[in-house]
Amino acid sequence: MVNTENILVPFGRHSSDLKSLYHAFALGERIRAKIFVLFFKGEDLNPQQMTPLENACLEMIRSACEEGISVSFHIANDEFEEELLNIIKTEHIDLIVVSAGDIEMESAVKDISPKVSIQIIKVKGKNNINSI
Repeated sequence: MVNTENILVPFGRHSSDLKSLYHAFALGERIRAKIFVLFFKGEDLNPQQMTPLENACLEMIRSACEEGISVSFHIANDEFEEELLNIIKTEHIDLIVVSAGDIEMESAVKDISPKVSIQIIKVKGKNNINSI
């Protein structure tokens, strides 16, 4: 069992699935971790307009909260790598969970990894998980 207290699940403009969030919730429930969800909207998208992925994510967050999982939802509009580093440092993130195939997130997480000491896992499917 991973000894993690704060888990970050980042989503970019081109993220297309919630595999990483499912995994983070399951892990968070087992180890009683707090989950931080970070959506990057960018300057070109209206921060008030929700994407279908965000709507599905918020529904999952509501269900998780009802089950007693601690979840914090954040929206980023600035430079994504800067936002990632900021939340990692301010919230003392121990683990980042990304979905395999989310090239934008994998790239951003790899770019910041030399700047922080943090475990990163990539979820390919229900039982297929790799460390980056």
